[in-house]
Order: sequence, then C-alpha cells, then structure tokens
Amino acid sequence: MISLLEDHNNAEMESLQLNIMNTTFRINIENHNGIEWKGEVISFLEYINQEFSRFRKNNELWRFNEAKRNQTIRVSPILYDMLKKAEEYRQKTGGRFSPYMLIPLESHGYSRSFPFVSAKHEESAIHYQYENNPLVFKGDFQITKNTDQKVDLGGIAKGYAVEAAAKWLKQHTGSKYGIVDGGGDMAIWSDGQKTWKIGIKNPFDESRTIGSFSIQNAGIATSNIVYRSWMQGNRKKHHLLDGRNGMPVETDIVQATVVMEHCIDAEVGAKVCFMSKDDSIDSILSNISKKFSYALVKSDGNIITGGNKTYGRVY
Repeated sequence: MISLLEDHNNAEMESLQLNIMNTTFRINIENHNGIEWKGEVISFLEYINQEFSRFRKNNELWRFNEAKRNQTIRVSPILYDMLKKAEEYRQKTGGRFSPYMLIPLESHGYSRSFPFVSAKHEESAIHYQYENNPLVFKGDFQITKNTDQKVDLGGIAKGYAVEAAAKWLKQHTGSKYGIVDGGGDMAIWSDGQKTWKIGIKNPFDESRTIGSFSIQNAGIATSNIVYRSWMQGNRKKHHLLDGRNGMPVETDIVQATVVMEHCIDAEVGAKVCFMSKDDSIDSILSNISKKFSYALVKSDGNIITGGNKTYGRVY
C-alpha cells in the first residue's frame, strides 16, 4: 500500500477524513479563498458509495445489472461515464481489465465486503465468456446491454471518485495544492510550491516503508493481493481476476504501485501489472498513459522499478 509521509506544512491546509467505500478518505487542500467545500465532497462520496456498490440492492448499479440482455437502459450521467471509461480501459488493456467480473467474483467466493478469511460457498463453475461489444453506448445516456454478464465497478469506482473530487476542488476552491487520498488511491496537484512525498509500504510488514515517490501533479495507486485474499475450500483466492478468462491472476508480483497523470489511470494500471506474464509491463501501461512510473514488489521481496516518466524518484 501507499501513504502520505510526514507533512510539516499541514497547518497551512484544511483537512477532511471520513470512512466510506470500505476505506478511509483523507483530503488535504490549501484553501486561501476560504470556500466551503467539505459538505459537497462528503455528499458526492456518499452518492458514489450508495449508488455504485455491488454489495447493495436497489441502487442504480443493481438495477442496471438486473436489466435483461438486449435491453436499452437510460442511466445517470455518472454511471454512463464510469461504464464508458471502464469499457475504454478494457479495450486499451487488451481485455486484462474488465468491469464484467461480478459473476466470476462471486463464483470465486467474493460475495461480501471485506474483511473475511474464507468464502461462504464452495467454488462453482465459472460462466464467463470474453465478448467484443458487451455494451453499446448511445445518446441521451442510454446503453444497450449485449451481454448476460454483470458489472462490478470495484476496479475503478474509487479512482473515479478520487479524480472527480480533486477536479472539483481545484476548480471551485482555486486551491494551489492539495491531495485526495482514497485509501491509497491518490490525486495530487500543486502549483509548484509544494511537493508531496508518498511512501510505499512493505506488503509483508506495513510498519516498514520500502521507498517513496516525490510528486507535484499526478495520480498514484497501489494494488495488492496479500490483503484482499481468502480461502475457498482448499484453494487460496484473491480479488484480481484476469478479464480475458475470469480467473484469479497467477503471478509472482504481490504489490504494484503505479504513477500516471490521472488517478483512475493509475488504478487500472496497477491492476494490469499483475497480468504482464506474456508481455512487457511498459508496453501494457503505455496503452493507458504515455507517462508512467511503477514499483513492483515480488513474492521473494525483490523490488522492480521502471517507467518512462520521472515523477520524482523511488528508492
């Protein structure tokens, strides 16, 4: 995971912390204009949590998933935007990232919110087929479903919320610098006055920091298969499924931290790093963003760093 390291200028900033979306959001911004912003941000995060969690019934995502194949549904602008972005990421990553993983996730035992250590049900057959055009996006926020698969937005909802909140804060408060941290998925900005130091935690010992990035303007995210894993019968499972086959990824990488221009890009990029077995990580990430850096921790403790953009340095 990642975290903001000690900041000696916190007195100059306004802060907000709340537990939502099964994580802790921490927001720090410079607010020289004195604009009220906390209520708006809280309302937005509560809306995302309420309407797009797959663990809730009778919300907008649930209603979309309940719609029949070949049905055309009018959705909210935010759900339309999220689904469209998710489909674009699926195309950019060659299917590695996919939002159509709800049925496979539940089949593998991920049918309730973390934390849990064992699945309630034994493994069932995985009914998943890669499809070329599962959703057709039309005007007036209408989408036609060409699939029986169901959508899980857990792979991008948090990054989307972080990115949107940061954009709103920059526009409406005129903040010179700030950070929106959604449980380690971060959007960071600065006019050059401030540099944020982001520490990378050891996945085997959270009390230790194994490196850091120094960032002024970027998004950063970490994905990890140590924490979000469980036993299903005699098999250990984790939440990272390969969108090409619906199966948990087999990899010797246990943690991936990616820095890109936007947080939502970094969130997707961190996940697909685990699926680079047959292709280079740089090649896969460059399809998402032309500027990126990464730090990978392998199961033997070795750290691999790379990328084509220096967002500060990792050491």
